[in-house]
Amino acid sequence: MIRWLLVVSLFFIVMAGAHLLIDEKGYVLVSAGVYTVESTLVSLIFILLMSLAILVIAFKSSKAIWRVFGGLSKHRANKRAARQEAAFEQSIWALINGQDDSLSYALQKAEFPEKWRDQQCAIQAKAALHAGQKVVAREYLQQLSEPAQSKVSQLWLAAEQQEQALESLTPQAQMKKASPTELHAYISALLQAKDWDTLLSTIVQRHKQLHWNEQQWDSFFNGYFDAITQHTDKDIQSLQSELPRALKLLSHKAFIAVCVRTGQLAPVRKELIKLLKKDQLDELAKILQHLGGADIELRKLVQSKLKKQPEQTELLFCLACLANGEGDHGLAAQIFDTLSKTPWQAMWQHQAELAFAKTGQYEKAYLLLSDQQS
Repeated sequence: MIRWLLVVSLFFIVMAGAHLLIDEKGYVLVSAGVYTVESTLVSLIFILLMSLAILVIAFKSSKAIWRVFGGLSKHRANKRAARQEAAFEQSIWALINGQDDSLSYALQKAEFPEKWRDQQCAIQAKAALHAGQKVVAREYLQQLSEPAQSKVSQLWLAAEQQEQALESLTPQAQMKKASPTELHAYISALLQAKDWDTLLSTIVQRHKQLHWNEQQWDSFFNGYFDAITQHTDKDIQSLQSELPRALKLLSHKAFIAVCVRTGQLAPVRKELIKLLKKDQLDELAKILQHLGGADIELRKLVQSKLKKQPEQTELLFCLACLANGEGDHGLAAQIFDTLSKTPWQAMWQHQAELAFAKTGQYEKAYLLLSDQQS
């Protein structure tokens, strides 16, 4: 623009110069309607040049003022962005370290950057759940964008919103190439929603895609069999026997543990007797530590073996568990009085507290509990 103004100015200067060379001032008449302007060419050029100078000065001044205000605005924007990034970083570290107070403070201090707004709502929901505020957590979860809602299934479940969790998880989980993470979340939602048929069919059909280790399978089947026994009248022995061979092997350890905990020893009695006869006493003791029922046959076999090994602590512990299961808490308490002379083992704790409490020896039970907590 300035280049064109210079060209026009140069044109008028040339015209004025030509008139000066021939000793003529030049005459200009401008008429527009009822308005008329008369001037010499030199005066007109001078006015145009002054106007041009004023326009250039005004343009540059406004540009400088705009740059100043724009710089201030940009500075404020950068400062706000830095504050948002700092709040996001503090929240993430507080979340990782489980520092609920620091997390709440960081969330209140500033908003997250716009691109992390879903993550902020999810973190706020998690903090609310830690504080036991499930209603508040649901409000934050509902503020999530639709794609983000499918990524927080565990939060939906913790907020007791199984239907919402399943609604967001089902489309991804039913895809052939669903990821192990999506399938794991879907299975957890089905387990919590007590949709046993869908859960079982999903496990049978998709178990190879989960890539779980032995510990993860134990955890799942323990929770699954426990839920079945608590909420249904289904026979877990039948359920376990109907599983494919690969899953039957993976569920075997959990099946035994749940049968022992619920006092259903008949289906696993042969397994327990086999451990006893093979002198796998430590394994047998670990299984019986959560015994919730009685088995006279197994007790007789343990007592028979104790006659040959009267000082065997694992056998004594197994007998104490079986005695507790039959309601003979006096015998169990006597055994634990003997065992307490040796270094105490963590797996004895539950059965010992039960025996002492049932026989009115509350001080001993309290001391055991205090020692465990300390």
